[in-house]
Amino acid sequence: MGDEQLWLDPERARRAATDLRLSGEALSARRQQVGGRIAEASARRPWGRDDIGAAFEKSYRAYEETLLRAWAGLGRSLEGLGTDVATSVAATVDTDVASGRAIDAVPGRHDHRR
Repeated sequence: MGDEQLWLDPERARRAATDLRLSGEALSARRQQVGGRIAEASARRPWGRDDIGAAFEKSYRAYEETLLRAWAGLGRSLEGLGTDVATSVAATVDTDVASGRAIDAVPGRHDHRR
């Protein structure tokens, strides 16, 4: 890795984690509201119950279910990602602090500074 360094702005990363989580919550809420209305409206089968309506129902229902399931999953995923980022930032900061203390505690470490 050479001279490569990892630079982390913990506060900025925490804010981003919160933004991700809140975005997921907002997306999930919209899914409940709008997606619920879509499912409710289609349950009434406004396209009719004749042969043409039944054919439409057969094709439409699979797409609707896929869309609503993906929409809900995306909201949950964003919420979880935000939580995971926050956990990762906390663990990284804690590890960095602990490593710094351990290095500072090495006997004779300060004797070799130039």
